[in-house]
Amino acid sequence: MDDGEERQLKDAMAALREAEDDVARALRAYLAPDPVTGRPVHGRIGRAAHLTGWGEQRVKEIANPALAERRRAKRADS
Repeated sequence: MDDGEERQLKDAMAALREAEDDVARALRAYLAPDPVTGRPVHGRIGRAAHLTGWGEQRVKEIANPALAERRRAKRADS
């Protein structure tokens, strides 16, 4: 791999990370609890998983970072 290809790969990875951050922000807004009831809007996690192709667990962890931390801590304890 020459320097040009390596630089292109690094640029692509930076763009991918930025795009994933944009998707994460959109998911958090899409999955925000209803302001009146405080409950999540029914069916949105599955729909978001379908739209992103990421799977429900990843979508849940993106929308709720504390959930991801609890799961990591639980795995570390095991």
